[in-house]
Amino acid sequence: MTGYLVKVGFWLRAYDSVTIEAGTAGEAIDKAKAAARILMQSRACPEAIDTDERRQGLIAYIDRVASGCHEPLIEDLAFDDDRLQAAS
Repeated sequence: MTGYLVKVGFWLRAYDSVTIEAGTAGEAIDKAKAAARILMQSRACPEAIDTDERRQGLIAYIDRVASGCHEPLIEDLAFDDDRLQAAS
């Protein structure tokens, strides 16, 4: 029997927070959007990662493993429905 290495990619929900100061609710919303962009671009570890539900699975690749070598079989194979964007 032939061995195959399967690499799966998926999304996890992460949470982070920041404190801002604003004079009005509208200013708070604008500053929150700017702060959110900075937090999402950060490479730092977020405060929390929800591992209860993995989302949007994709098989990144399947390689055939033979004699210590990997032979690509397929890449980017969808197998899961798009639960982040699912129609309601």
